[in-house]
Amino acid sequence: MKKLLILTAAFMTLQSLPVLAEDHEGGHEGKTKMEREIKGDTNGDGMISEGEFLTRAKERFNSTDANNDGNIDREEAKAAHYKKRKEMKSKRAEMKEKMKTRKEKHEEKAAE
Repeated sequence: MKKLLILTAAFMTLQSLPVLAEDHEGGHEGKTKMEREIKGDTNGDGMISEGEFLTRAKERFNSTDANNDGNIDREEAKAAHYKKRKEMKSKRAEMKEKMKTRKEKHEEKAAE
């Protein structure tokens, strides 16, 4: 009897894992992870064509070429690197804050 109860509890726990893993905040508007990761897919077909890839590469080149001379020198590359690094640091701080808020909400619900 005890084994049956343990097996039943384990089965029920495993069945509930997908539900627990869902993002209940709705922050990704129902998109799958793959759909969120494809940033250069301008026509929304789930793939990046050569043209879409080259367009995105050209945009990145142009944003790095600060003086618009058609070349990226060492200083421009460094500046772009530090700018990206600063953006990533900011995003990490935002994510930490978001996770802290979610944890606090979870703890409040658990206390009720």
